[in-house]
Amino acid sequence: MKAAVKILLGLTLLLTGVGITVYWGHLLENKVSKPIPIARAKEATAPTSLALSPAPPRFDVPVHYRDKVVVLMFHNIDPTYQGRGTITPETFEADVKALVEKGYNVITAEQLVSFLEGKTRVPPNAVVITFDDGYKGTYLYAFPVLKKYRVPATVFLIGSLINHHPNFLTWEEVREMAQSGLVTFGGHTYDLHKGVPIDPYTTSPATVARIYDLRTGKSETAEAYHARVLEDSQKEQELFRQEIGKTSPFFAYPYGAYTPELDRALKEAGYSCFFTTLHGANCYGQDPHHIFRINAGAPWITPEKLLQEIRATALGTPGPRKFPPDFIPKWTQKPIKSSQSHHQPKVGRG
Repeated sequence: MKAAVKILLGLTLLLTGVGITVYWGHLLENKVSKPIPIARAKEATAPTSLALSPAPPRFDVPVHYRDKVVVLMFHNIDPTYQGRGTITPETFEADVKALVEKGYNVITAEQLVSFLEGKTRVPPNAVVITFDDGYKGTYLYAFPVLKKYRVPATVFLIGSLINHHPNFLTWEEVREMAQSGLVTFGGHTYDLHKGVPIDPYTTSPATVARIYDLRTGKSETAEAYHARVLEDSQKEQELFRQEIGKTSPFFAYPYGAYTPELDRALKEAGYSCFFTTLHGANCYGQDPHHIFRINAGAPWITPEKLLQEIRATALGTPGPRKFPPDFIPKWTQKPIKSSQSHHQPKVGRG
């Protein structure tokens, strides 16, 4: 009897030991043998992210308007140079501080589009901050303020000037801002932010004009125009893909100029949301692919005047407005010489 008990006890210990071995072997297999998914591996090994999230929306604020978004258009920020599209760093920080203190909610361009498409609501007193052209001052002076107050912004870049002009951003600076979690980027053409002749006496934005050849007296064909604009747009999107890892849906029209033909080329290149220079607030029910803006970046616009203009624009827009079918600026001047047929980029006017 005692012998039988010893045998039974021995078998029990043996089986228990095997079970424990199998159990721990299973754990070790899961911990060591199976590879960690790439995303989790990066989370486990990467240093703490420096990305910031925009400040959460505030609802316990005086309500100036609801269910509307006012988009602010800035250009350059510089402590010394003054022009109609340039403000000082002190003015920009005062603008942002006033927005925050007076209860305005700065939202992203993505939130704006989602609202216009009817997918989400926006908080009261919603505004979007945008910068055109991609000046160096955006990084040197605006970016620190955005981080300080945790407000997002969208910057529209002229691709040919990035890394190639001392007054404009570098791709390293663009990447740093993109990785911050506060700044998104959009297109402002690769190299079409300039005027071109449409006859011997008149120029017009290169994005909407069929170029007039001063030597032959002939204008660009519709097919040649489309190919030129499409190539430029695709070139900028490819730059975005190479430098910041993704293309952009956002595009700001140079000089505010647009036509259905331009929109077709932009959409073919992957853009889907177009920022105009047309003055107004944005409401649900309007064309979600065209965005009204107001000028916020002139030196004579104080923070007080900016807040007044935001409120007046929002309250003066009772509902969705239709966009004109096109907007084509034209500049008349003395007879154009053939050497001037392709003007250098002119920035600061949208």
